[in-house]
Amino acid sequence: MNNLEPAKRDNDKEVVVEKDESNMATSAAMDGVAAAALRSVLHRVNQAAECSGRGSQTIRVVAVSKTKPVSLISQVYDAGHRCFGENYVQEIVEKAPQLPEDIEWHFIGNLQSNKVKMLLTGVPNLAMVESVDDEKIANQLNRFVGSMGRKPLKVLVQVNTSGEESKSGVEPSECVELAKHVSLGCPNLEFCGLMTIGMLDYTSTPENFKTLANCRSEVCKALGIAEEQCELSMGMSGDFELAIEMGSTNVRIGSTIFGPREYPKKQS
Repeated sequence: MNNLEPAKRDNDKEVVVEKDESNMATSAAMDGVAAAALRSVLHRVNQAAECSGRGSQTIRVVAVSKTKPVSLISQVYDAGHRCFGENYVQEIVEKAPQLPEDIEWHFIGNLQSNKVKMLLTGVPNLAMVESVDDEKIANQLNRFVGSMGRKPLKVLVQVNTSGEESKSGVEPSECVELAKHVSLGCPNLEFCGLMTIGMLDYTSTPENFKTLANCRSEVCKALGIAEEQCELSMGMSGDFELAIEMGSTNVRIGSTIFGPREYPKKQS
């Protein structure tokens, strides 16, 4: 029995080595897969744009790197992409300093007012906040952007088009007032358009997108601007082609480029 124990430990070591090598190989393969997936997404965006009578240059692809390591983001960057999005302040603040400064970061998650300073100071190359859903957060952003002396920050007003309580976003009926507040009352912010998140099961996706398009018409009329000046950020991995065909100018693609999200297991 004692003679078998050393052999068992040796086998365990071999298994650990094999696992490490397997993980490294998987990581390297995933890097290549992400770059290929990006090219596939851009091709599909081009086709959807053509179907809607637009050029692909009118559609921005935000590569959502939520939960993904800096090494994988670098691979997509090296493939030529420059626009990336994150959902959590802590995550974007940790990643941004490790990556090239010419990345255009979009913050697309729910933003709490007590995290505004951390976001703005931690990510100097923050290009846009897509998730402004009330006057309080707009005022906080406006105040801190002004105190930093940076150029006006581009923002989108998030609209809850599906009516789900679990989702952030202003009600469609209140969209115009918030857009007017950002545009006219926040000189350090640049109102660029509207954003929405469709339902996870896609059952009401066309209705959600149509609602946002209707909101844009109302906002543009109230602000006296052309609809071409008001972006629509709608569409994710499962519905971005439909979103483009329904007028989206900004699609947020995560898992289709980077693979399934990897959340850390909770400690028991």
